[in-house]
Amino acid sequence: MQQQKKLILQAPYQVCFQEKALPELGPRHLLLRSVLSAFKHGTEMSAYCGSSSFATKHFDPKLRLFVETTESNRGHFYPRTLGNMTVGIVEKVGEDVTAVSVGDHVFGWLPIANWHMVADNKVQVLAKLTPHEALCIDPASFALGGVLDGGVRYREKVLITGLGAIGLLAIQYCKLHGAVVYAASSFAMRRKLAVEYGADVVLDSTKMNDLGLEIKQLTGEGVDLAIECSGKDAQLHQAIRATRQCGRVVCVGFYSGGAKKLCLGEEFFHNRITLLASLPAFSWNNPVRTEPQLYAPDLHRLVIEDFESQRLNVAGMLQPTYAFEEAESALELISKHPQEVLKIIIKY
Repeated sequence: MQQQKKLILQAPYQVCFQEKALPELGPRHLLLRSVLSAFKHGTEMSAYCGSSSFATKHFDPKLRLFVETTESNRGHFYPRTLGNMTVGIVEKVGEDVTAVSVGDHVFGWLPIANWHMVADNKVQVLAKLTPHEALCIDPASFALGGVLDGGVRYREKVLITGLGAIGLLAIQYCKLHGAVVYAASSFAMRRKLAVEYGADVVLDSTKMNDLGLEIKQLTGEGVDLAIECSGKDAQLHQAIRATRQCGRVVCVGFYSGGAKKLCLGEEFFHNRITLLASLPAFSWNNPVRTEPQLYAPDLHRLVIEDFESQRLNVAGMLQPTYAFEEAESALELISKHPQEVLKIIIKY
């Protein structure tokens, strides 16, 4: 019987490995040996730091409303697994499995663990994808969702803030739509990649006190659309300030901890900004604002096609690499030194 070692977040800032025996192989299951995994930085950092709304509230799926946690659903958030995408090698297959074979390299939405026992429909063969591309399917689908939700048009001016994996992939999708892209970051490594991925104007946030003012002075009236990927309310406020009258702002970042530097009584109200949320995650069943509507599986398919046709580039995006045994240290690095991190890979 195979022993699984899994990374667990017990409580804010409390990470450990947990071991358990995996069940016997079922007829439609496969045993997967992990090779590479990736964190979901923005969402998982809010859980790691304890600032997520889910830590103190419960989302009612019928009302689609956050409500205060009660005794009956207390403990629904912690402990929890970490990581959301894994590439691995199939070691065993059940007797009814036909889509994959022993030795196949596959990927799936799986947490950080050295072994997985999963149903055969939970993984896909890499085929033409590289392992690094597979690890970026999730952020690429969020980037594409944000671009489609924002309705990017040819030659529109677009500002992208929060140049993590989602923001850097959003730059590429905006360029594919023919937009003029402005990007801003306080991190040198991310600004360098923004240039390599095609951004027309890349701004150093550390050299300005007011990004919104800077963008207005550069463009004359502001950008047509801002795609905010940082999940920080101060950045959202600046994105709104940078947007022209009757322009659009799309929120792709996961905001937590309560707004402290966001003022809706200023540019948002007086310039009649349209504020949109983009969350095309599979678990939330949200469509993208397109006709026909696109859902998470549709975006995943489109992203895979874009990787296979080399319309998207992830060179330099996945760094640094940590050994599986050092995964706890990787989280600390993301939390304390984000300037040194883009999208961490865990290597087994």
